[in-house]
Amino acid sequence: MPASGGTHVIFKVRPDTDRLAQDAYEAYATAVENKSVSGDTLPQWDALTRPVQNAWKLAAEAVRHRVELNA
Repeated sequence: MPASGGTHVIFKVRPDTDRLAQDAYEAYATAVENKSVSGDTLPQWDALTRPVQNAWKLAAEAVRHRVELNA
């Protein structure tokens, strides 16, 4: 335990890319009422093809990179 008046270190848990990508996709789906631009129902995250999941992961990493560089 640090001495009185000492420096406290706070560790933040950095969400992994998979979690960020899924959260982003689900937020997007909610924002568009789970409908694609053609009006089809958007699939759940687990039903997305691997290339589509990978695209969301790439987007999540791009946002993370931008946020961390400008933090």
